[in-house]
Amino acid sequence: MSRFLSLSELLSSLTNSVATLVDAPQGDDVVVDQVAFLDPGDLLMDLPPGQPLAEAYLQVGVGDREATEWLRALARDCPPADRPRVLFAKSVSAELRAAAAAARVAVVAVHPQARWEMVYSLIDRITGHTAGTAGTEQPPALDTDLFGLAQSVAASTRGLVSIEDEQFRVLAYSADNAAAADPVRRLSVLGRQGPSGYMRWLQRAGVFDRLRNSGDTIEVPPQPEWETRRRIAIGIREPGRHGGRAPAVLGTIWVQEGGEPLDADSPHTLRGAAAIAARVIWRARRAPTSDALLIQRLFGAHGGGIDVAAFAHHFGVSADGPAAVVGFGRCAAEDDEVMQRVIVTLRLHASAFRQDCLTTMIGPRLYVLFPEHHSVDRVASWARQVIGRLGEHFGLELRGAIAAPVDGLADVARARAEADRVLDRTTALPDAEPVTTLARSRTTVLLAEILAAVGARPDLRDPRVDLLEEHDRKYSARLRASLDAYLRRYGDVRSAAADLGIHPNTLRYRIRRAAELMGMDLDSDADRLLLEIQLAARRSASGEQPEPGRP
Repeated sequence: MSRFLSLSELLSSLTNSVATLVDAPQGDDVVVDQVAFLDPGDLLMDLPPGQPLAEAYLQVGVGDREATEWLRALARDCPPADRPRVLFAKSVSAELRAAAAAARVAVVAVHPQARWEMVYSLIDRITGHTAGTAGTEQPPALDTDLFGLAQSVAASTRGLVSIEDEQFRVLAYSADNAAAADPVRRLSVLGRQGPSGYMRWLQRAGVFDRLRNSGDTIEVPPQPEWETRRRIAIGIREPGRHGGRAPAVLGTIWVQEGGEPLDADSPHTLRGAAAIAARVIWRARRAPTSDALLIQRLFGAHGGGIDVAAFAHHFGVSADGPAAVVGFGRCAAEDDEVMQRVIVTLRLHASAFRQDCLTTMIGPRLYVLFPEHHSVDRVASWARQVIGRLGEHFGLELRGAIAAPVDGLADVARARAEADRVLDRTTALPDAEPVTTLARSRTTVLLAEILAAVGARPDLRDPRVDLLEEHDRKYSARLRASLDAYLRRYGDVRSAAADLGIHPNTLRYRIRRAAELMGMDLDSDADRLLLEIQLAARRSASGEQPEPGRP
């Protein structure tokens, strides 16, 4: 979700090491949301009617003369409400400044050494366009925004903060006074990474090794050769449990001492900040890309609802069927790292089978769409092979469910629901087919759904069976188990008694006693059917299995 920031807030986040306000004809509280590169196409001023301009433009690949003429055209031809709010430029001539003032557009001077793609990325992140996807729930701002975290740490430590990834590329930093920043910090902010010579010094001094191997803060003393001030740093380490292995290092938080000494409690602050940054980076790396989100929406996740024609054009697939959807369910839970490798391997196998396939993982399940596919048998054969290969490579035990035919992309969400319906009722069954369809497993699926519905409705629970179970608990009897065996053997007393390991007469007594307690007639088809459903529903709800072989 984007955040509507004022120009002053944006410049504060960028810091004056990167950008400095030159002029602001409408004040520095104008709102900045969208940012765009100013390219030659924008100079033509031939946007479709009603097409708004971005609030901020970066003067990239356009000379001062062309940009000046563009600003003059804005003042002449564009309504004030539709004009950009600010132009970022590396060189600001007197003519450009005058044209911007006439157009009521603010001008911000960008440091000559700053890379334009870095400035664009920073503005986009600060305004919130890379923080998430519209329509998805967002955690609190401090837990999603590394820039906000850096600013909070700076306020607590009285230092200048930067947050870097494991390759020491700057992800975020706090606002600072340029006079307080030493040369290495200024170069790091402008180039998004520390200067190579200083990085080699850190390597030789063992700083990187200590960051990797320690979970606490470390001291980095001033270095006269690089004119650096004192720093403290802490490694950002992978959150959660790691199955006995060392947690991966995701990055580093650095705090440079500025115009005053760092707060004595700074190490404690950094430990908390590292934990927050770890969650932010970990989530961001596992967050689906925009393409992945579109595919998940096609499958019905995140509220569904896509433009089928636009989706088909974007991914180069047919919008119309028939197609096939395959869902894969796990018989046992696996950790996230394993499943990330599994989805990549599945995508490779699916693409080898059909190049225009689409794959995704939603929750614990994997899904593949094969557009324009007519042969369920070929898809089933492929799915069985994939289950075998993933089992060999990862030790996974998977079950597959195929939904086909699928009437094009508009029917994919319905097909995924069908595959889920089958997987819900068959994945955990020890004797289930590795790959099936709703048509092949309809009896199993419908029976399981009926039993689940009975188990979920207290008003459908027969109190006579409660009476039987209470009798068993009170007298350590086995009337219910005896009834189970008797009904599973269709009233064959000798076979049921053999299953239970008891004499047939003993079983006859138990059946008679159970019928008397419940007031049911086991010679009645209706009573027997109801009793079978009730007993099966209770087994299903509790996860218990029938007990042949136990008296």
